[in-house]
Amino acid sequence: MKRMIKNLILFLTLVLTMQGAFCYCLTYDNLNSLIKSKALAETKKLLPLNDVEIKVNIQGIPRENIITKDNLIPKVELINQESTFSPNSYKRVVIKDGNNNIVKILNINVQTLVYKNVLIANEQIPFNGEINNKNTILAKKEISKFLGNTYDSYISNSVAKRNFPKGSVILSNGVKEKSVIVKNSMVDIVFLSDKGLKIKLQGKALKEGAIGEAIPVRSNTYNKTYNAIVHSSSEVIVRI
Repeated sequence: MKRMIKNLILFLTLVLTMQGAFCYCLTYDNLNSLIKSKALAETKKLLPLNDVEIKVNIQGIPRENIITKDNLIPKVELINQESTFSPNSYKRVVIKDGNNNIVKILNINVQTLVYKNVLIANEQIPFNGEINNKNTILAKKEISKFLGNTYDSYISNSVAKRNFPKGSVILSNGVKEKSVIVKNSMVDIVFLSDKGLKIKLQGKALKEGAIGEAIPVRSNTYNKTYNAIVHSSSEVIVRI
């Protein structure tokens, strides 16, 4: 009896050993590293930017070893649910064995951090305050949520459309060109038609404005208000 039990134990040990020889163990660290690598490569395709540093954080991978039924390296597919870049996105991970059988499906969250040297406030810049190379510096910042809305060089002749605290990123949608026309100043109102007609009248700017900005002006001759485009520090254009 004892001999039978001993033989049975030996047999079961042999079977388990043989099964283990035909299995592959995918560890948490290996899977995490592989998914990060795939997510990073995918991000670089969506964001073909120069001089940036990209970091990827993965959440949702179980801290366990994944065992396949063969000894081939498993296939790990990263399925993206979105076609555009998002700092936080949900993706599906499909793990298959060497025979293309699905071993496990995971839903994960991918956090992508993009770092770049951009213009930031070196001191607090108040609303309507001038932005120049004295109150700003270029420094590396995480800009994942501000892509396409930052500056990578110093700017001039600009003012803030909002308050920028010290250390904050200067965003292009919070900046406007410095006004060249002062409110209540006298300007030349040039009326232009598509047929080449040009009429110039004297008038008053009812609002300050930068070049290319639309402001209301009133002609001295007709005492009528027009919507004009600032052309220079002394001239505005009205299309007729």
